[in-house]
Amino acid sequence: MHTNSPLVLYCCTYSKDLNRVKRLLKSISEFNKDQLPVYISAPEKEISLFEMELKGFEFHLLSEMDILRKNPLIDIPKLYQQRGWIQQQVIKSEFWRMGFSENYLVLDSDCIFIKPFKIEDFIAKDNIPYSIVHEGRDVLQATERFGPKYAREGFIKDRKPIKDKLGRTGPVIYDYGYAPFLWSKKVWQSLETNYLIPQETNFLDIILECDSEFTWYGESLVKYQAIPIYPREQLFKHYHYEHQYWQDRLLGYSEKILKKDYMGIVYQSNWQTWEDFGQPRKKLASRILRSIKRILKYIQFRLKII
Repeated sequence: MHTNSPLVLYCCTYSKDLNRVKRLLKSISEFNKDQLPVYISAPEKEISLFEMELKGFEFHLLSEMDILRKNPLIDIPKLYQQRGWIQQQVIKSEFWRMGFSENYLVLDSDCIFIKPFKIEDFIAKDNIPYSIVHEGRDVLQATERFGPKYAREGFIKDRKPIKDKLGRTGPVIYDYGYAPFLWSKKVWQSLETNYLIPQETNFLDIILECDSEFTWYGESLVKYQAIPIYPREQLFKHYHYEHQYWQDRLLGYSEKILKKDYMGIVYQSNWQTWEDFGQPRKKLASRILRSIKRILKYIQFRLKII
């Protein structure tokens, strides 16, 4: 099925993130001015839960198996032996095979729109989407000062091997994220034609070698030039770590200010655990204590430099 829309919105999720999906859908219903189609995929066994909990929202619900079955080269039992976030990387990157649109915006469940958006925010011209290409300096600088100290090492480790495998030379390591990701079907097809088929491999296997799906997309974009590159910075303000969020709050960065430059915000689910659906992983008291410690640490730093 093809929607005839130049772009669709897509979220790959599961039950723990159900509350976040509700929040995301509320923001989409408020700000989706061009009524871009919305697709959500969930594990097959959780489809009835999503149908029940998300009544009243306008979207198309898919079983992730519908996506995976489009590629017979994916070893599905092998995929489900992997960690959940590896599974989601593969599912998101295989969504293009559904044929709903030439382009799709991949929204993680912890995304939220904060201002109106239209198709022109994502499509540059001639049905070609913008490409997210930058050097990740915001998160590198933030973590260099406040941690975690392993962030820079991890940044390079996730990206340089893919850059090397696709033969791009030079010292610059590009970042092609973070969520939401803006992807073209043509770029994924170029990776398959020029790399996966000649290497007699598939996307699951290369993710198990180097697990950064958006880097595989970005380096394929640069290498094979399947579409012209119209660069854009990150579309959303991304709070990778809790201390980044509290710092912005202390400095007065409200949604009113952020929406001058960002379409939305990502409150990373690894730390915003109070939004989890079902039993929370951490007790309320421990979450509050951790937050207070973060705030005091940042206030102490600010007092030192005043």
